[in-house]
Amino acid sequence: MTIPNPAVRRAHAGARVASCLAAAVVAAPFAASAERLGEVDVLVAPYVGVDTPGLAVLVTQDGVVRHRAGYGVADRTTRAPVTPETLFDLASVSKQMTALAAALLVEDGILDPAVPVADVLTMLPALPKGASRPILLEDLVRHTSGLPDYLGDAPGLGFDGGTEQAQVLDWLAGMPLDAEPGTAFAYSNTGYVALAALVASAAGEESLDDVLHARIFDPLGMASSASGYPVEEARRAAGYAGTGGAFEASEWDTSVEGDGSIWTSLADLARYEAALANGMAPTELLFSRGAFDDGERIADESGAGYGWGWSLYTDDRDRTVAAHGGSWYGTATYYYRGLDTGLSVIVLANGEDLDAESLAWAIAQALE
Repeated sequence: MTIPNPAVRRAHAGARVASCLAAAVVAAPFAASAERLGEVDVLVAPYVGVDTPGLAVLVTQDGVVRHRAGYGVADRTTRAPVTPETLFDLASVSKQMTALAAALLVEDGILDPAVPVADVLTMLPALPKGASRPILLEDLVRHTSGLPDYLGDAPGLGFDGGTEQAQVLDWLAGMPLDAEPGTAFAYSNTGYVALAALVASAAGEESLDDVLHARIFDPLGMASSASGYPVEEARRAAGYAGTGGAFEASEWDTSVEGDGSIWTSLADLARYEAALANGMAPTELLFSRGAFDDGERIADESGAGYGWGWSLYTDDRDRTVAAHGGSWYGTATYYYRGLDTGLSVIVLANGEDLDAESLAWAIAQALE
């Protein structure tokens, strides 16, 4: 693959994408004072102070805010309330932003979904141990790479909060695959760490965070969003574990990018959702259900398909829903997008034991 000169490419693509994003936001400005929906308040009430100290909920219709509110406390020590400006760790909901960054590069012709990963990340072997074909960009995005998990008991890595992106990639270079690329779905944090590095390298940037700022955050005015660490520590939601109102501190920051660790607020996500709803992204690609090498459509353990950073479901009324959850130390998140209804629901909590998925779906079903 030939990668154009980064300085020339960024000047051209950055201007085009910035214009597109700005137009999308102008087309559907998020409401300065959203309507407060009583149905949401009722559904949220049983969880606040019981399964999480605090949470935030955003509801939009076709990109326009209908409900945006914080509940409970962001910090049990200071008693600071959750507000639309409170910063939460998205955990694995970050993956859809990593995938969007990749999709924007594909849209601009900088990347091809069929490009072998090792063509860009040259520290990785062109043909991994035990594989009959290279790992492709498409494999990373759709969790069909067969890469082993770097979290947990990864032999030889010793992952902790100080582990850096380059260390994960160096470890990965010497590891055999768990499965042949393109033959099985296995949810892979490792794949999205590699995807983040690939995106940064192809874009001529030092990190995924740089790409996200250049291509998404800055054009959309998402000044409170960043990958790795919150932009302002004082606005950070402190993380907790526990249920039944018995909480203890639970936090583990990591600088590894791509699979998690994007910090943002409801206010910024309102801008992001408005742009998604109004044409800022190649949504046909993002919400396309992929296939294995044998032509069978990709399905996860629950039968859901997988797009570019989004699980794809069919609800009980035969409508398509794109969604993704996130869970990490001190955080539980969920992003629901009704592709047929235009209704989106985002739940962000600073309690890792909250069932954010069930709450988001309950809110969606109550409002649709």
